[in-house]
Amino acid sequence: MNTKSPLALFQKLKNNHLLMSGFYKGGSGLALFISIPLLIKYLGKEDYGIWVLVFTVFQWVLLMDFGIQSALKTKIPILLHNNEIELIKGYIKSTYKYSAYIALSIFILATAYISFFDIKTALNISFHTQSFVWLLFTINIFFFCCNLIAGIHKSLYVAYLKGKYAEESLAVNQFGFLFLFFIAMLIFPDIRPEHKLLLVSFLNGFFCLLVNIGYTIRFFKMEGLNLNTKLKPPKDFISETLKIGIKFMVIQLGIILFFTVDNYIISNNFSPKDVVPYDTVNKIFQLPVMILFAALSPMWSMFAKDYIEKKRHNLLLSFKRFNLFFIGITLSITFLALICPFIISIWIKEPLPIPDYLILLIAFITAIRIFTTFYTNFLNGIGKLNRYTVIIVLSFFLKIPLTYFLISLGYGINSVALSTLFILIFWIILIPLECYSIVRSIPK
Repeated sequence: MNTKSPLALFQKLKNNHLLMSGFYKGGSGLALFISIPLLIKYLGKEDYGIWVLVFTVFQWVLLMDFGIQSALKTKIPILLHNNEIELIKGYIKSTYKYSAYIALSIFILATAYISFFDIKTALNISFHTQSFVWLLFTINIFFFCCNLIAGIHKSLYVAYLKGKYAEESLAVNQFGFLFLFFIAMLIFPDIRPEHKLLLVSFLNGFFCLLVNIGYTIRFFKMEGLNLNTKLKPPKDFISETLKIGIKFMVIQLGIILFFTVDNYIISNNFSPKDVVPYDTVNKIFQLPVMILFAALSPMWSMFAKDYIEKKRHNLLLSFKRFNLFFIGITLSITFLALICPFIISIWIKEPLPIPDYLILLIAFITAIRIFTTFYTNFLNGIGKLNRYTVIIVLSFFLKIPLTYFLISLGYGINSVALSTLFILIFWIILIPLECYSIVRSIPK
């Protein structure tokens, strides 16, 4: 009877991109888990609340590329299937060029906005000067725009069905930042609060840029690709890509705004300090979300491949397996909700009042997000985005008035979680139904 050696088994696990993507994302989550109490201790609750707001802008900036990078993950598997290597080179080259134009435009518009509008008052920041708030946001926007271009490698790895390397780069970034930040805490323990925020911003932005550049070089060496091609993608190809890319941008921007506008609503209606308990509970539940999102990310291009090849049975089998797997996910989230207060007590150490029912609400939200993300990866992969786009846009426009209505009823910070949960109930019904309808329309 032949049995695989431990080395062969290890190699097999190492080459499993779904498993390793989840493993690396778990590492990223662990580094984030360790860094948060250190950041709160070093910056203080008020300035940590500001850092959360600034970092949220980073997520928004990365999605302002008209969906060009997301389209890579859908288009490249088709080009690989057709063996159009020169067109792939031209397509990637165009992606870098257009992303550079977009990043420059974002930087100019963003710096103009924070120069002419009172962002200090808008975010209810009363303990720093207007000039400092401008400098803080400008530095972060600069690095974020640079990383908008340098981070294209993550979409390329996923497009080539090697998603684990995208997650590996994120893990290296998180642990590297944690190490540099720990050193900075030892060397600069008593500098002014403003200087601490600027130091954290520089370490985060600059190290992320270095990691992205390193993994970009690694991708092109690994795939033996270069951008030395005179072939330009046809105009109809570019227009089709931009069309689907804009849908991706609307969807991703809508999702980011839908889930991150909470911090700004809390800051505006209460104070930046009140962001901390809400963000802390969210961060705890982000770990399973991050791991599973990373593990599911390579499915994007896998779904695209199966759909192109009309493998109806494979797609339905994937749906069935995930539905069964989700039972285990639900049990895990339930357990996490039960031990969440204990985790906060040993993690943050300082007293942190958590509103009643907030943990339960975020647990429900987490479970629904994971479930719907599997199915939205299918829609993203095959490019069937019209109904999905409508769902996301309507959700965002309903979210803000519903949240303010709940705040007026006296639900406090819980209002943002309640409004999210009410809307997500429609997601868990409508999105899977759309996916099953599309797959069953594929000829047997």
